[in-house]
Amino acid sequence: MFKFNFQSENQDETDTISDDLKSSGKTSLQEIDGQEIEISNDHFQNLKQYRESGSSTNLVRGFHLVDLKHVEELATSQKSGEYESLKTAIEMNSDVISGVYEGGLKIWECTLDLLDYLNKESVQFEGLDVLDLGCGAGLLGMHALRKGAQSVHFQDYNAEVLSLCTIPNVILNNSPDVKSKTKFFAGDWGSLHDKLKSYDIILTSETIYNPENYGKLIKIFEDTVKKNGVIYVAAKHFYFGVGGNVYGFENLLRQNERWNTSICFCSTEGVKREILKIVQSADQNH
Repeated sequence: MFKFNFQSENQDETDTISDDLKSSGKTSLQEIDGQEIEISNDHFQNLKQYRESGSSTNLVRGFHLVDLKHVEELATSQKSGEYESLKTAIEMNSDVISGVYEGGLKIWECTLDLLDYLNKESVQFEGLDVLDLGCGAGLLGMHALRKGAQSVHFQDYNAEVLSLCTIPNVILNNSPDVKSKTKFFAGDWGSLHDKLKSYDIILTSETIYNPENYGKLIKIFEDTVKKNGVIYVAAKHFYFGVGGNVYGFENLLRQNERWNTSICFCSTEGVKREILKIVQSADQNH
């Protein structure tokens, strides 16, 4: 069975990122050109039909998410040349195929960690500009919208994920005027620098599993975080078989005196998971 499933809220997930990357024989991301995916009337119409058909939604941490069986059916029913990355993932029964499909339709456990942390610590979003980087289903960005963010930009490697999953989820959980507060960008991080703006808060989860992509990720941070901005990176402590790990990523950041880092959360059960909080040093803000 294809693994486009939602993680149950009390279930430990195995390290499928590592397993799938090893089986695919690829690690680094291919640089897909960046593009903006706009919310269209088709998105609203398709979602209206989805509701009228009686199709169920999945409730995750208070957010209604489109059923991924429906997403799979949409992807596989399209003519040749459309949604090819998702079709390939379905055929290979894989959560991640590096350079093809980056796992955007799965709710990863670290995303729930970060969502819970933001709630528990009452992190403020009112009037702020937020980037949900590697957004997948869009839970983190939708949380920011719910808490009063001025604008939220969602980024995912795959345009299909944004069109079939993220945008419908955002529409489901917000009023129609959400279009004026949101933008959606697809593509490799290296191709997005001229499209993204400056953000008060950057939220990202399960994006440091591959050390080969650290440079691109840090460049996004350098180019887009505001002087007094905050970055939250949720990740497993170590990704076996791939090499990514929180300690290595944090050490790379600390080589540049621009950044101050701290671990603000560490899991106590199951696979060790952490949240890294990143701010700019006081010297950079003068």
